[in-house]
Amino acid sequence: MNMKKTHVFLILTTLLFLLLESSYVSNPHFFKVLDDKITSIYLMTKKNEPASEYVTIVDIDAYSIDMLGQWPFPRDMIAQALINLTNSGAGIIGFDMVFANPDRLSPHRIAQRINVDGNFSNNDLLFSQTLTQTPVILGYFFDMSKETNSPEPKHLATIKIENSQELKYFNKAMSVVDNIDILKNSAYSSGFFNLTNITSGVVDSAPILISYQNKLYPSLATEMLRISSGVSDINILNSELGTLGINIGNLNIPSSRNAEIKLNFRGKGFSYKYLSFYDIYTNNFKQEDVQGKFILIGTSDIGLNDLVTTLYDAAMPGVEVHATTIDNILNNDFFYTPQDSYTYGIVLILLSTIILALFLYYFSASYSFLIFVMFLILVLGINYYLIFSLHIIIGLSATIIGLFLTTGLFSLLSYYYENIQKKKIFNKLSSKVSKNVAHELLKHDKDILNVEKKNVTVLFSDIRGFTSLSEQIKDPEKLIKILNLYMSPMVDSITEYNGTVDKFIGDAIMAYWNAPLMVDKHADMAVQSALQQLEKLKVLNVALQEEFAIELKIGIGINSGEVIVGEMGSSGRSDYTLIGDTVNLASRVESLTKKYECPLLITEQTKLLLQDSYIFEKVDSVRVKGKQEETTIYRVNKH
Repeated sequence: MNMKKTHVFLILTTLLFLLLESSYVSNPHFFKVLDDKITSIYLMTKKNEPASEYVTIVDIDAYSIDMLGQWPFPRDMIAQALINLTNSGAGIIGFDMVFANPDRLSPHRIAQRINVDGNFSNNDLLFSQTLTQTPVILGYFFDMSKETNSPEPKHLATIKIENSQELKYFNKAMSVVDNIDILKNSAYSSGFFNLTNITSGVVDSAPILISYQNKLYPSLATEMLRISSGVSDINILNSELGTLGINIGNLNIPSSRNAEIKLNFRGKGFSYKYLSFYDIYTNNFKQEDVQGKFILIGTSDIGLNDLVTTLYDAAMPGVEVHATTIDNILNNDFFYTPQDSYTYGIVLILLSTIILALFLYYFSASYSFLIFVMFLILVLGINYYLIFSLHIIIGLSATIIGLFLTTGLFSLLSYYYENIQKKKIFNKLSSKVSKNVAHELLKHDKDILNVEKKNVTVLFSDIRGFTSLSEQIKDPEKLIKILNLYMSPMVDSITEYNGTVDKFIGDAIMAYWNAPLMVDKHADMAVQSALQQLEKLKVLNVALQEEFAIELKIGIGINSGEVIVGEMGSSGRSDYTLIGDTVNLASRVESLTKKYECPLLITEQTKLLLQDSYIFEKVDSVRVKGKQEETTIYRVNKH
């Protein structure tokens, strides 16, 4: 390896590594957005899983609203539903809603509004009395942006933080929308039902704890799990970098640094057992559907606007997110991002730049793509294992960007130093010959383009009546589309039989065989290509007749002989082509196909070179302008 290349390599490797590292550290939000998209692709491949049988959702659905009237229902109805659930042995009941105002349908409030005296029942009092006798956890909502002077929510958990009292990494609430005091004080406990601080619009995580006024509060799902576990403590292992994990009795929850878990959804909405609220209210349900289970009361009705977007469902009932949280924690199969994920990211950037660059430096440029694919498969495979075996999600976008940038940069560097001259030849001829021929040319030196005499076979083809066709089809775009549909299979036939396309002359094609490389049986290759073109034209005409109501007819003329071939033209505007009487005669024979109403004609010179079996029919002997001797032309078909 030359010293210049080594110096350039070292400088570019260092700069690329430093650029990625500095971007990764200084723009975490940018990479997080990309990381989430990559993770979403992985998670979309996950098969649906059975939902926990220990979670049941009581649904304030459209049927319940039709039967009981508009929401909110009178709270005496909700109280009756709680009594029915409790009598059937419900384990614990959580509300994915907040009762922030007194019941406007309470009889005593209606009497007050219409100034009627009397001893009317108070629905809020009835509801509060029911709460004291049932295993209910109320829900409330944290406002994360608007600050107001709100009282503290109620919960019975003792939250302990190890190692640090620093709360800056937790999601921070500014105020709270809580239940009215008579209900709040009667319920056993409560928990927030915020989903997460999402910015993408897609719910994929659930906060376990949120900070409010320098205290931590549990989510509805967390508080239900704590109470069902029979413990009072929620233990948090914290560090200077954020939360390491959360312990609730026998439940160990490794979490992200801000005390969130990445949800492992079971599939689309309605994965869990749903019971209509109306059936609960009328006591028309099976006891085994609620006995000893986590009961979440929420809504799937679109009019109540509690539908969220997830990876698997554009309109999942929000209550099912809390069901998924409980399910995931019970089964310990949620996803999480460890707080030292940045360390993993830095190591992977190192892998995708310096180590990959070393491989690209010591191997030929022709191996660049293979090396890139191997590293990409390695990184994607590691990430797949982390997600689906260990349930760990780490950032991968910076690594993939590093793979692409490193491979692209050092592939170009290697190709420049190793293959620049041969690449010029390839670029010159790759549009005129098949890929196999082009790659073969790269094995030869630049003298392959020098002017010389060669025996070749030349083919001309032309569309009959193209001028009339152009007048018939007045739309230029449609005409070009027809030409492209025609040219593509014709050129494919030429390159398939190792021919070189010299040029396109309007609707005509000029091609030749045995230059710049030697082609075995070049006359046979040309004739077989021509016969295949005629067959492809038959297929093409079926499509053209259906789409454009036209049918193309072509004439092909083939001649063999000596020509002058090589790079011709001025500097900067040269081309590899051929000239001579052989070329002129091939063009003349092509024009005779119209006179003799034959799609393919070959000359005596070509016929004498053919080695395979064909059926020949002599057509005529013609004299080309400027030549004294006559040339015999033949029809030719497959044997």
